Amino acid sequence: MLAAGGCGSPRYQYVTNKKDGAFLRVPNSWNHQEMPGPALFGIDARNVSPEMLQGLMSREWVVGLDAGARFDATRLLVPDAALPKGFAQVRHLLPEEANAVSTNDLRNFVLSVDDAQAAQDQAVRADPYGARLAPSFLLLADEVVHKKDGVHGVHLVYQVKTDAGLVTIDQTSLLDNGQSVLYQLILACSSLCYAQHGAQIGDVAKSFTIKPTDQGQ
Repeated sequence: MLAAGGCGSPRYQYVTNKKDGAFLRVPNSWNHQEMPGPALFGIDARNVSPEMLQGLMSREWVVGLDAGARFDATRLLVPDAALPKGFAQVRHLLPEEANAVSTNDLRNFVLSVDDAQAAQDQAVRADPYGARLAPSFLLLADEVVHKKDGVHGVHLVYQVKTDAGLVTIDQTSLLDNGQSVLYQLILACSSLCYAQHGAQIGDVAKSFTIKPTDQGQ
């Protein structure tokens, strides 16, 4: 389904998972592709049997997002990306995951944000001028999110220093009211790219809409 932008070509397209009630609007120039999962949050991938992996795949929906001219599944989260890339995800948590997950855990699903912030704070204490001038980690936005139907979680934007340069990550991580379904939208690119496309990335993040259903249970 496309959204028309007046006369001419549509400006936006919708990425949807109607079964689980996840909806996302992205620019029409972006590419997206459903991908095999799962991302093994909360469990040790080394202990996953082929049968369990197949079961996990049936519990997860992942769509890669790529603002580049061609979709490249191998480069969806790379620090030197010149254009926004990332993924949207719906994951029905395993019972052991659902019992253990907290809203605070959502902050650290992509990067250990709390550890990175603590390390940056320690660096500032040791070298106040240098650490602030060239931070290894910079938290740009840190918001608690409350949506309809009890959907709740966090929205973070942070800059991280890597060997390939500075990367900026826009992360929305949400749980349903029963804390049994994880919804995520992760977008990233180089910090130069983010300076150029941050408004567009922000619009995509704001469009991330959750209308929980029980059809995917």
